[in-house]
This record gives sequence, structure tokens and C-alpha cells, in this order.
Amino acid sequence: MTDDTTVRIRKMREEDVPAAMDVLDRYDMAPKTDQEDAERSEIRVENSFVAEDGEDVVGTASYIVHSDTLAETASMAVHPDYRGEGLGYRLQAARLEEMRARGIETVRTETDRPGTIDWYIEHFGYERVGTNPKKHDFSLSDVDEWTVLELDLDAWSDGRE
Repeated sequence: MTDDTTVRIRKMREEDVPAAMDVLDRYDMAPKTDQEDAERSEIRVENSFVAEDGEDVVGTASYIVHSDTLAETASMAVHPDYRGEGLGYRLQAARLEEMRARGIETVRTETDRPGTIDWYIEHFGYERVGTNPKKHDFSLSDVDEWTVLELDLDAWSDGRE
């Protein structure tokens, strides 16, 4: 356990990918690079962040840009030893701030974890907009659909000021 001043959030580098994949794999959320039509097939380094404690990657979050105004969050995870320390919030805020700086207006997020759904709604102002069936076993194996959430990025940013 650490205080949040010892863990820094920074842009991902190519050499961080294996450690980020390890963190994601703990939750069965690592991109499936060898599977056709995978839920996620890659980590886009240029759109990704890591939480770093010393030289250890202990969390990761990324996003995918779909258009000039629409983006989607990609898998976010924090190492179990660091959960409850606010790193997920800091990773999420970092990617939202970067998306907003790029002109993104709407952010979609798909998740299958009830606690995570509530967290996104409570802390960031997301709204439920629907569901999507899962393509294969990914994340929670006993849940067969994603809950689709949407965020008005300008409203979120205005609420922070």
C-alpha cells in the first residue's frame, strides 16, 4: 500500500505493454492478440496511461478514438495490491482529460462489473444507454453482455471546474 504521491500516472511507453498486459490479465481483460474477432486485440500505446510505483506498472487505462467527437474507453485495471487507493480514478481522469483536449465530446464505456458500473455513474456522471452481447469469454465469465455507458465529456469537465 502506498500514498498517492508515490504512484504517478503517465503516458504508456512501448516497453510498458507486457506489464500492463499482466495487470489486465489478472481480471481476464488482456487483449486477445491471437483470437479472431476479439473484444480487444491490442493496446494502443499512444492512447494509454499507466500507474507506476517506482519502476513497477501497477495500473493501466486506455481509449479508442472512433471519430472526431466520439471515443471509447478500453480496459482499465489496477493491480489488486493497489486497489482502493484512488489509482483507478486518477487513470480515468487522465484519459478523460486527454480525450477532451483532443476534441472528444462523447465517451462510451462498456463494462460487465456491477460495482464498476456504479463507480462510473457516481464519480464521473456516466449514464446507462444500453447493452451489447459479449463476443466471447472476457472479463467476468458469468456475465454475457456489456452494460453500455455514455459520458458527456464537456459536462464532466465543467463539473470539475
